[in-house]
Order: sequence, then structure tokens, then C-alpha cells
Amino acid sequence: MTDQVSDWTCYHVTRQLPYNPHASLTVGSEIESGEASNPFYGFYETPRRYSVTMQDGSVVQYGAIGFLKGVERGEISSPQLPTIAAEISNHYLMLARELLMEMVRLECAPLAPSRQSALWVTPDLEAARIWQDRLGSSGRILQLSATGKVHLADAGLLLGDAEAISETKAKAVQYWTQFDQSTAVEPEALFAGRATVVAEVC
Repeated sequence: MTDQVSDWTCYHVTRQLPYNPHASLTVGSEIESGEASNPFYGFYETPRRYSVTMQDGSVVQYGAIGFLKGVERGEISSPQLPTIAAEISNHYLMLARELLMEMVRLECAPLAPSRQSALWVTPDLEAARIWQDRLGSSGRILQLSATGKVHLADAGLLLGDAEAISETKAKAVQYWTQFDQSTAVEPEALFAGRATVVAEVC
């Protein structure tokens, strides 16, 4: 469900992350969203690399798939392999999910804010607290006044594990075209426009 809003009160959970190029948000900060890649999607501009110390002491950088193939061939041994393999799998699952979500958005809801450039917000404080708990203790909840477009959706429909592509697409269509607050597993909102931080809640 996509709507135009003006001076809409919403909430945003912010964290300082290594891949976030933006300054920390404070009361009075102005946020423009909807054009440039947001930090979440911008993360994929940096290739995933792994350093491997060779027998001669030199350090070689491997791309994610090159690293796994090196392990498969017996050229690389790593005690962190289970963690790294899960990390790489999740990296590509999330990338595939976001590319598919954008493809379906363009087909079904081209006026909705893109997940690649939108600001994640919640329409109420209770939902913001749930996301704060999920994101960890470093997350701060900010109250915003926002003017632009907002799309309400259920994040419970997003791809999280292996499934048939037909099922993934059907869920993506539902994400972009149907929203029922009473049945949503993980309500979220995507905002594109201009927002001002009016208060830091906690």
C-alpha cells in the first residue's frame, strides 16, 4: 500500500555501521531518500573479500566464490570455514532477494519507493522498538516528520531461505500490492522524500 504523506510522524532506527557513509543523525538532521542508494543496498558496491595467508607468508585476497572454490580444491584451509560459508551464502541470498524485489516492484508497483533507495521507517513507536531489539543495542530510535511517499508492507514475505522461485515471486507481488496490518508478520514501511529528525526517543 503506497500513499502520499505530509508532515507524517514516523520512527526510524539508526545505527552507525562501517558501510554507512552518512554522518550520525541528530535532532534537526534533514534526510533525503528515494534517489541515491541507501546504505543497505550500497553495501553491495563493496566486493566481499577474504585474506588468506599462504605457506610462504604472503597474503592473498580472494573473492567470496574464489575462496570457497579454493577450499573445495584443498588449496585453502580455514578454521572459520562454517562461519564464512554461512556469511557468503547469506550475502548472495540477500542480493538475489533485493534484485528480485526491485524487478517485481517495477512490474507491479512502479510508484512505490524502491527498497534500494528508500528509508526504512515504522508508523508507530511499538514497531520501532521491535526493530531496535532485532538490530541490537546500538540502534537509536528517532522520531521523524516526513513528507513524500510511503509504502507499508510485510517483511515476513521476504525471501529468507531456499524456496521455489515461483513462491518467491508470488510473495514479492503480495509485498508490493497487498498489505493487511492485522495479518502482517513483520510490518515495515519504505519512505521516499524529505524527513526531519524531530526527537531522539531512545
